[in-house]
Amino acid sequence: MINLTTAQAWITSACDTCTRTRSWLSYHTTMLLAAVTAVSLVGCSEPPVELPKAIPAVKVFTVGKQASGQSRRLSGIINAADTSPLSFGVGGRVIELLVAVGESVDEGQLLASLDPEPLQIKLTDKRAKLNNARAQLLEAKTALERTRALLEQRAASQQELETAAAKFANKESSLQQAQADLTQAELDFDHRQLLAPVAGKVAKVAIDNFQEVGGAEQVITLQSDQLLEVAVRVPETMIRYLDYAQVVQVAFPSLPSAAIHGVVSQIGASAEDGNAFPVTITLGSSDGDLRPGMTAAVTFNFDAYLNQRVAYLIPLSAIAIDRGLANAQKYRRSDGNTESQVPVFLFDADAGLLREQSVTAGQLRGNEIEIYAGLEPGDQVVSAGVTFVSDGMAAKAWQSDSPQTGVAQP
Repeated sequence: MINLTTAQAWITSACDTCTRTRSWLSYHTTMLLAAVTAVSLVGCSEPPVELPKAIPAVKVFTVGKQASGQSRRLSGIINAADTSPLSFGVGGRVIELLVAVGESVDEGQLLASLDPEPLQIKLTDKRAKLNNARAQLLEAKTALERTRALLEQRAASQQELETAAAKFANKESSLQQAQADLTQAELDFDHRQLLAPVAGKVAKVAIDNFQEVGGAEQVITLQSDQLLEVAVRVPETMIRYLDYAQVVQVAFPSLPSAAIHGVVSQIGASAEDGNAFPVTITLGSSDGDLRPGMTAAVTFNFDAYLNQRVAYLIPLSAIAIDRGLANAQKYRRSDGNTESQVPVFLFDADAGLLREQSVTAGQLRGNEIEIYAGLEPGDQVVSAGVTFVSDGMAAKAWQSDSPQTGVAQP
């Protein structure tokens, strides 16, 4: 049987053991938590492990298609190259009208006449005045010579001589005026007859018999049948490519067999209705069936603007418009606003990277654009999704036979 003293000693020993056990567990638990915390802190300072990203696939276009001259066909109207509005040059009453609209006339043919009687009276009057002026001049000359002789004999004064000289000069001027008036009267008398200056057709008659007309009034209009021209209206987008003497092809819907060539002879200085410029094409030859007023179709071939340069065509979607706007100092319009520096992205298949490239762009051709510089045949240009790519970006070419993930899938 255990006495009280022994029991107390055992209990005390057991308590000490328990206390030491609790202390050990507390110490090691604390160290374990500290170690876990340290490991956690060390782990937070390291960068997170990134999973491999899929390389984007881009749609590319291989450079090689060259641009050639553009052709445009415009409608026009045939006109006579030489249109002559005729007037008598002197006023009077028409007493003879010998032609009608549409009639063919020869050079020098009489077309109409004025009443000659008033003109004849005027002519006679001017002749009489000329004769009178001659007589007065002779009289003044005689008086001047007589006064000069008297002055030498001291029978006339210097003032009398000067008066005689002035009178002679005045009569000499009157004679010259009378001569000019007679010449004009003779011309007016000749103008009583209206003659055809060229051979052609009568396009318009604006007078009737016995009608009073003015000297500058247009009475008959002739159109030459030897030379024809076509009037067309060229849009403002084309006018800068036109040159004088540029050769064009002209066809006629009503006469399919009468296709001939022509040359640009006149280019309007300013646009008219619809922002189009008036242009005149002079036909190189004249078919007998062609008449003013008929419709013509003029074909313009524009290749001079290429200036013997090679231009490649690429899709318009390859132009990185957003990139160009963001870097306006580098990508700007040049060469008289006809060409521009624009950005594209080239695909480097060996490096698997995209490179930004500045190119010189020209005219639009539908969904394509001309490139004059910055590209070589065989270059691969990103042709879709250029908004989402950047310089130096890793990429691969999109293949249509297998699914790909990327920024520029069609």
